[in-house]
Amino acid sequence: MQVLKESVKNAIVEGAIAEFFERGYQNANMRRIADSANITVGNIYRYFENKEALFNAVLMPAQQALNDLESFDRKLHITHIESKKEADQIVTYVMNVLRPFTKEIFIMIFNSNGTHYHQVKNQLELLVVSKMREYYPGKFEDYFLKIVAASFIQALFVVFKDNVNDVDKIQKMIVELIVFYFRDVNNRLF
Repeated sequence: MQVLKESVKNAIVEGAIAEFFERGYQNANMRRIADSANITVGNIYRYFENKEALFNAVLMPAQQALNDLESFDRKLHITHIESKKEADQIVTYVMNVLRPFTKEIFIMIFNSNGTHYHQVKNQLELLVVSKMREYYPGKFEDYFLKIVAASFIQALFVVFKDNVNDVDKIQKMIVELIVFYFRDVNNRLF
């Protein structure tokens, strides 16, 4: 029995990240992943049962980071967004959590068709709705919050897709979007 090597597993994961990033889950090819890891295709299957298991291994750390974001406001002691400083605090915290996984999050958001990860957008929208309810209890109808959340998350996706290799620009644009969407929101509506 051969011993599995962590360095080989890491090379497979890195090759898979590049492949899923470029081609998405459905168009990813195990041979290209093996070639980038300098191993045979058969060797991949010693480490991962199939393409889905490899995809899950690639995205699991990013999914955990996204799950951890649900309690960011309790960690930062923010109860509403009224200033750029509060938006900066949130975005700095979020980007510090997500920064190691920018490609994986891109894959999750844009290149995960055919997997359970395509639900990430809904997860993020529900998070925004939940935070708005919490920050402004009874102020807005759920349908309105759903529309605002969908619009905000779509804007984030555009920023992320256009700047996936420029984390600083992503961070700057997210701050601007948060200020635009949520600053003084309780006083801006008729």
